[in-house]
Amino acid sequence: MPAYTYKALNEMGRIFRGQIVAENDLDLESRLKEIDLDLIDYREQKEKKAGFGARIKQRDLILMCLHLEQLSRAGVPIYEALQDVRDSTESLKLRDVVTDMCERVKTGEKLSQAMAHYDRVFGNVFVGLVEAGEQNGNLTESFIHMSNHMKWTSELTRRVKKAVRYPIGLAVIMSGVITVLMIAVVPKLVDFMTSQGFDLPIHTRALIATSGAFVDYWYAILGVPVVIYVFLKILYRVSMGFAYKVDTLAMKLPILGGAIRKINLARFTHFFSVMFKSGIDIIDSLEAGRGVVNNLVIKESIGIVIRSVTEGNSLTASLRISNQFPNLVIRMFKVGEDSGNMNDALENITYFYNREVDDAVDGVVGSIQPIMTALMGAIIFWIIAAVFGPLYQSFQNLNF
Repeated sequence: MPAYTYKALNEMGRIFRGQIVAENDLDLESRLKEIDLDLIDYREQKEKKAGFGARIKQRDLILMCLHLEQLSRAGVPIYEALQDVRDSTESLKLRDVVTDMCERVKTGEKLSQAMAHYDRVFGNVFVGLVEAGEQNGNLTESFIHMSNHMKWTSELTRRVKKAVRYPIGLAVIMSGVITVLMIAVVPKLVDFMTSQGFDLPIHTRALIATSGAFVDYWYAILGVPVVIYVFLKILYRVSMGFAYKVDTLAMKLPILGGAIRKINLARFTHFFSVMFKSGIDIIDSLEAGRGVVNNLVIKESIGIVIRSVTEGNSLTASLRISNQFPNLVIRMFKVGEDSGNMNDALENITYFYNREVDDAVDGVVGSIQPIMTALMGAIIFWIIAAVFGPLYQSFQNLNF
């Protein structure tokens, strides 16, 4: 449906300008008449197309869920709700996707079926939640659960980025400072000391060797770590055995290990909660929760839980077998199973992991910051001691 820029008069003779979506110029005039405006002039806006490789932001999907939830709650038919989303979204890519979904729904497909054609945009879980809402007749709740989950995921991503942004930034600054010192500053000071015939201690000779390596092989020193990182990343993706060993090692790291475990378990429990509250059975909810876990060790443990539940064991006993969840969380699951009120138990578990993730992220930032600062200070102290130590020693040997 095209958009028009119009100029119109109200009953008082005042001119109004604005934008409106209409089928054609007659529909435009009719819509303006409904709000007591007389069309004077109009211009159809040129339709913009999403560029190649354009991506849909998480924010746009959240707004789409909120929009559909409000319209569904108000009893608006899903076809008209999709039209409204199409006309109001700022994302060109999402607008193109919703336009095609409108046509599919118009020809008789269900909303979940129309979404399934764009699994890279919505994902299997989103489609599954909508399908569950269609089956139990409560699409509104499905949209609420999905929007809440995407908000939580977005916030979790923000926290993780917060945890790694400072260390990465500080590492880049450290690398730049050390490179400048080794290439531009230290060689000049070394030339002066060697020309004066100073007796150089071992830490000064080590600095000279390091500086020489930076001057002669700076491209290798800066480039090799990047090449190694890219190689390991590719190997992680193509080799399941290597990826499993990396994920095992990651959870054993003294500072990051606990945070990695808590973030992955938080993803699983939150997703499991969203699916279960939407009326999806335990096995499918476990499978969906397993799909959002990034760590292969925890993913394998959840697979054991799924097999155990499939064999007829209780969810609590199966989680205990996995040996990944703390006793407090297992006890919360047990209370939910015994009382038959799993939804409240899942609320408590989600709240527990939200706090755990917050504490873990703050702990990572709080631990890495002093370590990086101390490392930077130690390197600068080494340079100062290596350069000024011989100078100071030579001044002591002077006789006045």
